[in-house]
Amino acid sequence: MTPNEMEELLDLLDRHGGRLENWPAEARAKAEAWRQDSAVAARQIAAMRRVEAALAASHPGVPDEANALAARAMQEHQNNPQRMLARRISWGVAGALALVAGVYVGSLPRLDAAPSDIVAAALDQSGGRDVW
Repeated sequence: MTPNEMEELLDLLDRHGGRLENWPAEARAKAEAWRQDSAVAARQIAAMRRVEAALAASHPGVPDEANALAARAMQEHQNNPQRMLARRISWGVAGALALVAGVYVGSLPRLDAAPSDIVAAALDQSGGRDVW
């Protein structure tokens, strides 16, 4: 097996996984031939299958009770139109307040002072340039 073929095999393993039966027909035929001809290729395919099996075993199962509880909670939330209306109204009010605040800030007169002058005036407590 050439280095280019090994690189192609590793790319195919990354793309399609270690179960050759799930690969596209043309790629599967190549992989089967490489597995028959090369012990290194066979070890790479076997290693990918072991990694996939370990990953599958590492996922904790969700108990059926948790799924049923989540389904009930979502159904209860969807069946409560007053709650949905209250949420939509509160978001509408928040959006309107943000719009009013933006219009107000946009209508303020521009200061001709540089930002550093504004900061200096804000920090100056002598009274001569008090901004408070």
